[in-house]
Amino acid sequence: MMQRKPKRAVTFLVAVIVLVGLFAIMHMTASAANTDTYANLYASVQGETNASAAYRAFAEQATAEGYLAVARLFSATADAEAKHAADEWAILVDMGATIRPVAATPTVGTTAENLLTAFNGETYEYTVMYPEFLATAQAEGITSAARIFNLAMRAEEVHAGNYADVLAHLTDAAYINSKYATVYRCVTCGEVVTALPASRCPICGAAADTFVVYNQTYFNLYASVQGETNATAAYRAFAKQAAEEGYIAVARLFSATSDAEAKHAEDEWAVLVDMGASVRPVAATPTVGTTAENLLTAFNGETYEYTVMYPDFLAAAQAEGMSNAARIFNLAMRAEEIHAGNYADVLANLSDRDYINTKYATVYRCIVCGEVVTELPASRCPICGAAKETFVEYSHTISKVSTNIKCFTAIQETAKNSRVWELTFIIIISYTDENGIFIGNENVEYSILLNGNNANLSGEYKFAKEHDLAGYTLVYDIKGNGSNIKEFTLIKK
Repeated sequence: MMQRKPKRAVTFLVAVIVLVGLFAIMHMTASAANTDTYANLYASVQGETNASAAYRAFAEQATAEGYLAVARLFSATADAEAKHAADEWAILVDMGATIRPVAATPTVGTTAENLLTAFNGETYEYTVMYPEFLATAQAEGITSAARIFNLAMRAEEVHAGNYADVLAHLTDAAYINSKYATVYRCVTCGEVVTALPASRCPICGAAADTFVVYNQTYFNLYASVQGETNATAAYRAFAKQAAEEGYIAVARLFSATSDAEAKHAEDEWAVLVDMGASVRPVAATPTVGTTAENLLTAFNGETYEYTVMYPDFLAAAQAEGMSNAARIFNLAMRAEEIHAGNYADVLANLSDRDYINTKYATVYRCIVCGEVVTELPASRCPICGAAKETFVEYSHTISKVSTNIKCFTAIQETAKNSRVWELTFIIIISYTDENGIFIGNENVEYSILLNGNNANLSGEYKFAKEHDLAGYTLVYDIKGNGSNIKEFTLIKK
């Protein structure tokens, strides 16, 4: 018969095992931090992080000089270097590292100078740095680092070859634009090539269909996501400014169009994600002027998009066989034309508040293409075919109403002890948007005619359904020719 150990003894044994395990882990971590490979990993993370930042800056410079294919190559290689840094950092974290290196500020020259800088850096890495780091990692038995160093070393050789080729043919635009029209990046090892492998990456064995595609549409999508994201933020700020100036209907239009631009950005980003993108653009801080200035800015932006930007992007996507991007560009282009027309109309009639408040009392946004209209279509959206029932309605929401009497006078004596009175008053209306967020206040002055005698003037005045205050009733009970105001309220009734 087997004897059972006392429970206390079992607990003690488990505690000892745990402590031994923790000690072993701490010892291995401390030992790893004292290896040459640990220091080499830190050096490589720093170098790859610097290279990623530099190549992004070089891509901007190449774009500014008109070398779009070169910018494409720099961008793809920047992402490859970022992947190397991430893989190397992951090993460092396992070895106990906690403080990740940050990128140094890159020095940017001409595109020719930047290509030479990049070529020299890549050549050093694949001929000197990584071979030495690889040998050290193998000697120290740190196989995870040895594997990463080997993959990075072979990828850097490919990068160096690309830069050498472009630098040698920089004056031959036809050659560069043809060969580097589309480049592909392996998601595992980071090699960047101009043609997909037949089946798998020759360096790491990753499947060809996992490569990230960098073509003109890829960069056009990034540009459009940035533009639409900026427009979303700007129009929200413009809506707030319009509300502060008392243009509630204009604020409503800006809010609806802001949501439309956000939908464009979301659709375009989804295509980019499918192409391998991972870093989404963020909105630039908008510059806000007067409502008139903001309307002109918005009109100019929308006009550029539907007359220049999206037609160019659409043509490129069609030429590259990117049907999903082409569809999104086409829908956005046609919606932007509607947006531009709205802004032009409001800007031309900004001084006519009755016109604006009537026409833009309610606007509707198509949830698919983002067109913004003042009337629902008969059945379906003329741009994308979405059912009219799916349109989002934007109408004013009155969250608070208060009143102040400005003037109360008798203007006509119609009979003995009976007059027609003119009541002029100011109503302060607080508006919220469709999400219940406060937009602003509007001070509206109204004048209405009331019948009554000089001893008693009481009754109700219901606002018409076309009025901003539709659904509200003015209840009045005024004594003594208006000198003694007993009751004057506005209620929802």
